[in-house]
Amino acid sequence: MVKAIINYFTENTYIINEQKDCYIIDPGAPVEEISSYITEKELHVRGILLTHGHFDHMYSINEVHGLYDCPVYIHELERDFLFDPNLNLSSTISKPIQFKLKRYIETVTDGGTLPLGRTQIKVLHTPGHTRGGVSYLYKRYVFSGDTLFKGTIGRTDLPTASKSDMDKSLRKLVSICKDNTVVYPGHGHFTTILTEKHENPYLQHLI
Repeated sequence: MVKAIINYFTENTYIINEQKDCYIIDPGAPVEEISSYITEKELHVRGILLTHGHFDHMYSINEVHGLYDCPVYIHELERDFLFDPNLNLSSTISKPIQFKLKRYIETVTDGGTLPLGRTQIKVLHTPGHTRGGVSYLYKRYVFSGDTLFKGTIGRTDLPTASKSDMDKSLRKLVSICKDNTVVYPGHGHFTTILTEKHENPYLQHLI
């Protein structure tokens, strides 16, 4: 089951669960909304999954972690974003964000997996928006962070971003994910891989 919660920065926080086990993906939404859903459904939080380290995707990370005392998963190249407000861009807002509990941080790499129910969440390294951006593939869902959106893609003009990496990551997503895979992006509405192949102008020259 997938639950989406939108925050003040129009960022999508997702809670995915199988039976009572769940992961929180990109905890940017208000902690009250996240905890309310988890309490209502009586879920057990196995971890926090970060698609990348920008502040809008982890605005509530300290508060959420304080409630659930769980591992925080992030790509090994993105780890420093957790500690550096300049890298995570929170230096531009009134709430500089740092996650200081380093013992809870678990780094992930391309092709790694995390258990949920009887299946695995697969980690896909999809840099371009940031150097350590990842997408999480679970069953027929892919949580693409700020790599792939409905009709567009993530910015490539921010620190550690790369247009060439973005092109490679987009090719990777459309080659690994089946056409009927539902794309849950970091911002905006969900879509499918097939729809993006046909309608997303940034994918036309890649496939």
